[in-house]
Amino acid sequence: MMFSDNVTIEDEKALKEYAHEAGLLMMGPDCGTAIINNIGLCFANAVKPGNIGIVGASGTGTQEVSVLVDRFGGGVSQVLGTGGRDLTEAIGGIMMLDCLAALERDEATKVIILISKPPAKVVDDKILAQVEKCSKPVVVCFINAANKSGEIKNAVFSSSLEDAAKLAVKLAVGETEAGAKCEHNAFAAMAASVKVKLSAKQKYVRGLFCGGTLCDEAMYIVKEKVGQIYSNIAKEADSKLVNPHVSQGHTFIDLGDDVFTVGRPHPMIEPSLRLPRIIAEAKDSETAVILLDVETGFGGHADPAGVILPAIIEAKNIAKAAGRHLEIIAYVCGTDKDPQSRTEQEKKLAAVGVALAKSNARAAYLAAAIVS
Repeated sequence: MMFSDNVTIEDEKALKEYAHEAGLLMMGPDCGTAIINNIGLCFANAVKPGNIGIVGASGTGTQEVSVLVDRFGGGVSQVLGTGGRDLTEAIGGIMMLDCLAALERDEATKVIILISKPPAKVVDDKILAQVEKCSKPVVVCFINAANKSGEIKNAVFSSSLEDAAKLAVKLAVGETEAGAKCEHNAFAAMAASVKVKLSAKQKYVRGLFCGGTLCDEAMYIVKEKVGQIYSNIAKEADSKLVNPHVSQGHTFIDLGDDVFTVGRPHPMIEPSLRLPRIIAEAKDSETAVILLDVETGFGGHADPAGVILPAIIEAKNIAKAAGRHLEIIAYVCGTDKDPQSRTEQEKKLAAVGVALAKSNARAAYLAAAIVS
């Protein structure tokens, strides 16, 4: 498992080809999360053991699915990270394919979940071809990718990390229906109560994320509702921020991106990186909503909510002094078995007026409803 980033794509390919030939798994580079035989490596959460195996080309996205599987009554057999570039054309999905094969052989695993940002087309085809050969059901959650439900044998496709966890838990106990999905329109009443407090100028969502995949998921959800967004991790040229340190329109920032972490720890280890940006967004008269993620678990900060509380209080005071209401929405990704305790972190945030969501998707849907 290689946590390091800034490894060349050529070295990554060589390492993974060597591992493949030797019958080994090479997780990473830039692999932040894994749970092997119920032992968490790097950033991981305390989740129940069970029969759901997860392969993720993402860190916080994988954590999100594992904690929601736990919350919905399921448990995990193995959580295997591949590193975020595994599904690029240059790497070819070497490790996702090998991890999929490993979980296919694993007697403890009954259901498999695959998580990634949209893969390269040739890699997507290769992975889905292997999924069709699986003897176990596979839940595919490739964020913002096409839903191919009904087209691929053994596969069901999920549009959100929350729905992927729900569906896997259902399948793990022999149910074939997905059950209730995260309702996009369930937030209208909550949004309406916030809208009446906003000034005419307040119209933008500012997402400040420690987790890259959570940022990606929230960004695409809000984009579906409001149109143009800007981000430091946007793939489209017209959505790329000119300056990642300055927001424009609806802005979503992955604070774990290399531009912010050169020479300093990842924000899940040191959340203070986010504090000046929270204040800056509060000073902007066009900011309506600040959207935040908070991760608990092993390897992370001992009190991530506690670190950002002073900035949240100051941000709300800045807005109030200017005659504005500032809505701050947060999602805590974790379990009560984590060292920091999800519930305790939520209590701290609620005490200073932060609105809490039950999943990252729900936080994004609420934010979008407020400004759309």
